[in-house]
Amino acid sequence: MAIDNSQVEKIVREVVNSLFSATGASALKTSSAAVSADGLFDNIEDAIRAAKDSQVKFMDLGRDIRFRIVDAIRKDSLAQKERLAAMTVEETKMGRVEDKIRKNEVGAIFTPGPEDLVVRTYSNENGTITIEGAPFGVIGAITPMTNPVPTIINNTIAMISAGNSVVYLPHPSAHNCTIEIFKIVHNAIVSAGGPPNLITAARTSKIENAATVFKSPDVDLIVVTGGPGIVRLAMKSGKRVMGAGPGNPPVVVDDTADLLKAAGDIVTGASFDNNILCNEEKICIVLRNVLDGLLNAFSKCNTFVLNNEQAQKVANIVVKDGEIVKSYMGKDCSVILQAAGISVDPATRLAVFVTTEDHPIVQHEQLMPILPIVAVNTFEEAVNVALRVEHNFKHTAVIHSNNIERITKFAQTLNTTYVIVNGPSQALAGEIYRGGTTWTIAGATGEGVTSPRVFVRERRLVVSGGMNFVK
Repeated sequence: MAIDNSQVEKIVREVVNSLFSATGASALKTSSAAVSADGLFDNIEDAIRAAKDSQVKFMDLGRDIRFRIVDAIRKDSLAQKERLAAMTVEETKMGRVEDKIRKNEVGAIFTPGPEDLVVRTYSNENGTITIEGAPFGVIGAITPMTNPVPTIINNTIAMISAGNSVVYLPHPSAHNCTIEIFKIVHNAIVSAGGPPNLITAARTSKIENAATVFKSPDVDLIVVTGGPGIVRLAMKSGKRVMGAGPGNPPVVVDDTADLLKAAGDIVTGASFDNNILCNEEKICIVLRNVLDGLLNAFSKCNTFVLNNEQAQKVANIVVKDGEIVKSYMGKDCSVILQAAGISVDPATRLAVFVTTEDHPIVQHEQLMPILPIVAVNTFEEAVNVALRVEHNFKHTAVIHSNNIERITKFAQTLNTTYVIVNGPSQALAGEIYRGGTTWTIAGATGEGVTSPRVFVRERRLVVSGGMNFVK
């Protein structure tokens, strides 16, 4: 049976509170590292110790090996992209195989590697300053049910490019596919000359493992790709935490937009992998004077426009007690509509309906290809609604407009990690030369887009009065 985030958070909270209520020194003492050929251990304590030992060995190998390791991870991950995508859908019962293949490709191809780290040096007659990044050490990384495979690929490339080792904590409901990509990546690291156990995990995904990692003195940084509750719990560890919490991205369409293009882009974004990515369009806010035009454009873009009665039927099954029903998250649009008694072509990617701002599907991150539309009278009202429904997650916002002043106002007001203009939400998965991609958008703790540069601590070497070799 799938374990949802509320269950995960409840169990971890109990264990964390127990750990942190204990007095005296931590019971998690450092000892000699356990040995494993595949990075998997019977208990999480051994996984932590092995990662700590491996990180020291990794640093002794120099920096050039990081490029070879990253190249091997990219190659071996791509070779298994289709199998891993099918395995993920089968296990999690969420999303579309063809879209997960693309997600795996993006993670493997577009994640920045060691080239992302730049050493800067400044000198004048007063001396020289060199600035570079040092690894944190051992990173404890919680991975999600929604994007398990690309998160392992992306995090591993970014984190070890920065010189760290990683202890992974897979979501229990995505354990098998997460461990499968884990083994592929671990093998790639070793085959390229890296030390075993540079990434580690427990053989069994016990929720209590998270609390052990939070408390361990051998873990230097916590990275959480998950819900807000688990991010808050991680922050009780007293360690540095990078948290990718939820998103509820609004997309605004004004009366200067190309409506057919806007509709097509929104369908592309909101239906990709059945809307289980946090960065995808969750609410559409449109100026009332172009509402009919936008609905007509949607009807031409493989989208089913629900009337009021149909929208209510859908809401009745996907919303219970004001919350989104988790069993419908990540399901195909046609499956959801069929459950509501509405027959549509199985190829239909998205359903839309007009509603009000207080609707639960507007207010909550629904993670399904059912998009609510809120009509407003002015652009200023559209911005204000977008600001409210985004809930200050500082994640992603989208706008379709040809008015530069409005686009500027929207971006400055929403102040999210990503603002996408006149494109689908997937436009943020940029090629490396455009900044690369990330599967951990740490809006919850302020880092935003994560890359190798985020997974280092800035260090400065100051030589006073010398070492300036050019006058």
